[in-house]
Amino acid sequence: MTPADVVALGAFFVIVIAGLAARTLRAMARQRPASRIQSRVAAFRDPRDGAKPKRAEKPRHELVHKRFSASDQAVLAALTAWRERVRTVAGANGMRTLGLAAAAAFIVCFVGSSFLGLSPLLRLAASVGVAFVALRSVYAWMVASFRQRYLNQFPDTLDLIIRAVRAGIPVVQAVCTAGVESEEPVRATFRSMGDALLVGAELKDVLELAAQRLQLADFSFFTVCLILQRETGGNLGDTLENLASIVRTRRDIRAKSKALTAEGRLASKMIAAVPFVMFAFMFLVDRAYVELLTNTRAGHKILVTAAALMTVGLWMIRKISNLDTSR
Repeated sequence: MTPADVVALGAFFVIVIAGLAARTLRAMARQRPASRIQSRVAAFRDPRDGAKPKRAEKPRHELVHKRFSASDQAVLAALTAWRERVRTVAGANGMRTLGLAAAAAFIVCFVGSSFLGLSPLLRLAASVGVAFVALRSVYAWMVASFRQRYLNQFPDTLDLIIRAVRAGIPVVQAVCTAGVESEEPVRATFRSMGDALLVGAELKDVLELAAQRLQLADFSFFTVCLILQRETGGNLGDTLENLASIVRTRRDIRAKSKALTAEGRLASKMIAAVPFVMFAFMFLVDRAYVELLTNTRAGHKILVTAAALMTVGLWMIRKISNLDTSR
């Protein structure tokens, strides 16, 4: 095969892998808990809220100006919502941690790529990409850690609210009690909800805001139960008891799925460590043989291609073995 054929074949595989990755990311975005929670909560909103009077039609230049200002406001709103999401899952130091992780990845990649003989522009682009991947990975780790800690404590908080409701305590006071007696990070959520309820906020609005901020299906079930009980009546204690049982069952399923996929996750880590171990062994046994990869331009291309293929393979193994049952 000629070099042109090799380049064309490599470009074909890169395009196929990029298409599969884009399709997977699009499917994941559609199945995110945020969209599910918003659709569930939207079903309980007052339909009269959407019936707003239409404004009079304005000239074209004003509409164009408003369109650009609305897009800017949408970007700022998205950034603000993402910042609040980071603050919810990681506390006040979440943004600082993300910034440090991105900066460290950028510096390491920029310095490390200097040994590959790449052009400054390509080094900068690769460093920005690696920094973005590191930022996304740390953010995903924060969300997963927060989700696990929250869902481990949430059933106990439901039991506390059940006992308070069956003792004759109103729901608002039960939520305030959960904000004092629960463990973190559940305590912070219920404490903010209790403070909002004590100053006169509506229970429905407070629950919708908390569900949108947490983006957890189990808390969304709790929100739906309280809203339905408030609108239709019924025995709230029995409803919450059934919900607590469901939440515990889902937690057990998550633990079981994690145990069943432990072998695959361990195998992926071992597969990822084998090339580095073999490289170190060959470097000690026959250094001249290994230096062909580090001192030649063809070796640099082989290392970059191997790193890209290993990253894609480990990502696919992780997606197959990681069963997300917390939605």
